[in-house]
Amino acid sequence: MSALADPRIATLQNQAGSSGELDLPVGEGCFRINLRDENIALWQETFDQHTTAANLLLACEESNGDLKDTRLTWVVGSAIRTATASSPDSVGWLLTQLGVPTELTEAAISRCPGLGDDLVWAFYLERHGWLIATPVASVNP
Repeated sequence: MSALADPRIATLQNQAGSSGELDLPVGEGCFRINLRDENIALWQETFDQHTTAANLLLACEESNGDLKDTRLTWVVGSAIRTATASSPDSVGWLLTQLGVPTELTEAAISRCPGLGDDLVWAFYLERHGWLIATPVASVNP
């Protein structure tokens, strides 16, 4: 089952409507779930190029070294890295380690179904400090 076929993602798509995006104000920033078909397809293509098992795609400043030693950034020119998290809280901890403000990580934990579990999610931190999330795929059983 692809992320698009997942009923939890279909619910988010219905909430987003024709724009394909859910913008959720968080403090001074915003948490956006991007559900546009072309964006999901782009992240899916990137995910398919990785051979290691993972449930996260992260746009990072650095492609080498420990993940904890880099920062989440915007997609253009970034290094797309994979990671595996075993729970929503562990995803939140990882995002915080990558420089994402706590209130945005909490929004991701509460609004991304299957996060750290059975869905793959991609994240990047937009230039203006918005956290952007896109569902990518179901994790293979």
